[in-house]
Amino acid sequence: MFTHQHKAIFPFVDTRTLRTHFQLGKFCESRLREQLPSPIYWIQPERKVLWNIRLVQDYLLNGDGPSHQRLVEEYLSTLEPQIDNFSNQYAA
Repeated sequence: MFTHQHKAIFPFVDTRTLRTHFQLGKFCESRLREQLPSPIYWIQPERKVLWNIRLVQDYLLNGDGPSHQRLVEEYLSTLEPQIDNFSNQYAA
């Protein structure tokens, strides 16, 4: 699903790792899930939640300001080639 380059730049971690890394409790983690949209900040394959740790860290440090929005745009631009490849593969 994700390229190796994508994983290296914007790694996803499980909830336990996120909570340990940022010393968050369950309440704070659930608040983040409410505040931060999926699938940009977190995804839920099957039964577990995976977090984009780089975006979450930047959000916690800088808030939702212009520099954070640029990082989100950078992340989204890493997805565009994959979306384009998928579209081209199934084009009529």
